[in-house]
Amino acid sequence: MRSIVFASGKGGVGKSTVTLNLGLTLAAAGKRVVVVDADLEMANIGILLGIDATPISLHNVLSGENEMQDAVYAGPNNMRYVPASLSPEKMDRLDLDKLPSAIKKLEESSDFVLIDCPPGLGASATAAIKSAKEIVIVSTPEPSALADALKVRALAERHGVKIAGVVLNMVLGDRSEIRKEDFETVMEVPVIGLLPEDVEVRRSAALQVPVMIRAPGCNFSRSMRALAARLSGEKLAIQETKVKKGLLSSLMEFFGRIFGRK
Repeated sequence: MRSIVFASGKGGVGKSTVTLNLGLTLAAAGKRVVVVDADLEMANIGILLGIDATPISLHNVLSGENEMQDAVYAGPNNMRYVPASLSPEKMDRLDLDKLPSAIKKLEESSDFVLIDCPPGLGASATAAIKSAKEIVIVSTPEPSALADALKVRALAERHGVKIAGVVLNMVLGDRSEIRKEDFETVMEVPVIGLLPEDVEVRRSAALQVPVMIRAPGCNFSRSMRALAARLSGEKLAIQETKVKKGLLSSLMEFFGRIFGRK
């Protein structure tokens, strides 16, 4: 039973995409996986899954209205997920101190609890990091991202959270980027995954179908399977599911569900 928080020093590095698709990959290999959207201000997991507002979210749990098991939903590949609310009105009355015990309840019935942490070093991010046993720092191979990753590492060390490694996302592989070896030298943390820049990731986000499902053979998906094997320490047999959906129909259906409600 492992609880792993995926954190970054800044937004825009693809942290939510990494967390969700890793969860789907592990679940497709038969692991019991729960993905928790702990980005309480800018929830993304539900949007990436093409799911509109759910009746109960992590916000309801942290406000004391519901128990954690009430906020768990079935997702693709037998993965489960806990959404955060898409409504800004739900930010009132949140008790961040409830998050560690809520995560612990999920650990009892899971092989992996993957927590999508808010970017930065604020109160919500700190609460998410403290709630996990391990942390994976998601970054991109550029100087500003490295500087931010160092701050996240320091925060994790301050709270005694084991650093499982760094995932470098959106890798182009050209000379303008910081090399993996140099990133490891500065961070003093192993890089456990290199995920390439891939147009299929952007297309999948637009279609609201995770790339591991929509494009399992693309470069990003192949690298994600390697990351899942590295993180689990096992050779994984992964069942793949492919779903196709049109962009226009996806967007109309999604936003129609949200804004069609009173």
